[in-house]
Amino acid sequence: MWRKTRSHNPSFWGLFCRGVDPNRNYGFHWGSAGSSSYPCSETYHGKAPFSEPETKAISDYILTKKDNIKMYIAMHSYSQFILTPWGWTQDLPKQYNDMLSMGQKGAQALQQKFGTHYKVGSSTRILYAAAGGADDWAHGVAGVKYSYTFELRDTGVYGFVLPVRFIVPTGEETFDGIITMCNEIKDEYKLKAVDV
Repeated sequence: MWRKTRSHNPSFWGLFCRGVDPNRNYGFHWGSAGSSSYPCSETYHGKAPFSEPETKAISDYILTKKDNIKMYIAMHSYSQFILTPWGWTQDLPKQYNDMLSMGQKGAQALQQKFGTHYKVGSSTRILYAAAGGADDWAHGVAGVKYSYTFELRDTGVYGFVLPVRFIVPTGEETFDGIITMCNEIKDEYKLKAVDV
């Protein structure tokens, strides 16, 4: 399965390895823990922060809307985690307790439909280091208070190749978790309801 971008990298020891891991390419603690400078690695962070048009486009858009964005979610697979920043250090962000509580509410709502359990916590403390991630950048640079990475089903039996029969249930339960989080944020910021 291909998980990197399709950009061309310079020859490295005669190898022509393609792509950058976009979730190591954001310009916040780029190139540190949990990323690689080796172009053939699955966690290659790229030649510079935002070297990829995908990460540049997303970050540019978020920066134009940052005053209105209350939550950012990067969707990944797999492991059944709701991850909070930071991915570059074991230290926790100042607003970690709020992020953790909100993530736990999402995980509880997500579990209601099919009993799927998600663990909630910071990337480095419950999974692994992943510097240059979108969630860290959204929180640390764009100032989005509630910033997460959802690692969707499953826990490793099928890994990245989730059977088709699990796709719709995964979408349904994830939607329930996100809607719960959105409603909590709506109340916190006293926002008007939005029909979904």
